[in-house]
Amino acid sequence: MDLERARHLAVELARDAGDFAVEERNRAEVELKGECGDVVTYVDRECERRIVEKIRAQYPTHAILGEETGMHGPPDAEYRWLIDPLDGTNNYVLGIDYFGACVTLCHDDDPVVAVMHNSTARHTYSASVGSGTLVDEHPIAMPEPGPLDEATVAWTQGYRTSAYDKERNAAFAALEYRARRVLRTWCPAVDWGLIISGTVAGMVAYRSEQWDRIGGMLLAREAGAAVRTLDRWTVAAHPLLIDELVEVLGIGRDVA
Repeated sequence: MDLERARHLAVELARDAGDFAVEERNRAEVELKGECGDVVTYVDRECERRIVEKIRAQYPTHAILGEETGMHGPPDAEYRWLIDPLDGTNNYVLGIDYFGACVTLCHDDDPVVAVMHNSTARHTYSASVGSGTLVDEHPIAMPEPGPLDEATVAWTQGYRTSAYDKERNAAFAALEYRARRVLRTWCPAVDWGLIISGTVAGMVAYRSEQWDRIGGMLLAREAGAAVRTLDRWTVAAHPLLIDELVEVLGIGRDVA
């Protein structure tokens, strides 16, 4: 498997999806999706259709799991693509400029290529395993952070997270108390780019979806971040900050 060829394809697909979303943003009608406040537009579906078509043309034996259309190809395939064609759809329909596209290739259960594209800023973060992270085809490494009480930490959570989730609420309150700021963009495709560039010092994901979580973990690791996973949590930060961040969150503790 030529991972560099696959990375170039993933970059092309994510950028094309982002450009189409920007072009269509004033014409996209919203539909409710599920019962948890999530939404979908024809842009989501059309971008996914185009991505699936192009992947199948180049890799006919691969499986593809799309957020909108589910599984394509053999479910037991050695290689599987994860596609979120319009990450941050709620922001998109509200006219908020935080939305993007996520494309990840996995070998069995391990990510080997990942792309996160910020559609309005047109910045593309990409990586293949063992080759480092690129932003717009230039190498990038996560800079050393300052102390947590002077840092901004990004937070994302799945739409199925209840407002009464005690574990989530306790961790969020503790983080707000210790960090300078907790940022919630509701767009992990943007958030992973922010941590890689050092704009935020860490990333906390709770019950997040696989389309943006798995690829983001590869991007962060290849940029030099440490990543911890436990149960429903994923935490990423510079190695100098990760232990303190995990401790503040209290992951794994009993919550009364």
